[in-house]
Amino acid sequence: MVDPNEIERVGRLIDAYYAQAKPILRKGVASQKSTDYGIPPEMFAGPISESGWVEWKLLPSTLKASDIEQLETEFGVKFPPSFQAYLLARHHCFDQMSSRRHEESIMLPDLPSRNPLRKLREELHGWRPLIAAGLIPFAEFGDGYGPICFDASRRSADGECPILWVDHEVIAPLGDKASNREKIRPFEQPLYRSFNEMLQDLFGAANDK
Repeated sequence: MVDPNEIERVGRLIDAYYAQAKPILRKGVASQKSTDYGIPPEMFAGPISESGWVEWKLLPSTLKASDIEQLETEFGVKFPPSFQAYLLARHHCFDQMSSRRHEESIMLPDLPSRNPLRKLREELHGWRPLIAAGLIPFAEFGDGYGPICFDASRRSADGECPILWVDHEVIAPLGDKASNREKIRPFEQPLYRSFNEMLQDLFGAANDK
């Protein structure tokens, strides 16, 4: 069970970021039909422009803990509590975030009101061999430079995990052999001690000032 206070805390952090984010970060391509991957109509915060873009708004998440548990079961993983709180806090369409610490973009899976776990599922599926190596892929470093992962092999007593990334040029040629941790360990790049630390870096109030 995720602490409701943690869900609310993360939600307030996202709210504050949205309120002061640059306008371009609050816009995306509008979905025109239910099969589109764009901004769903219930998230529209204004009219659709001639070029098909629309400003979007935050919504309280309609995800349930059981939805996350189903995804965890599907891939045989367990997300850290702080990441679960993030998934349950808000529907939003932030994806390419700016890391102040690493001076690089980080591509998080967005969480729209329609099929919110789609991007996360695609990330898990795309780098599935890493799961057997004790890593849980959930985002991308830079402009698709490689997967950002929770290191589940170093999970702490409270369920949190350090975060690292591995260059896709190292992993991709390995194929299924990427499930062997010893083959990729020399190329692991540490990023954060926990997802909470990552949240503060990406969504901290000073990010866009």
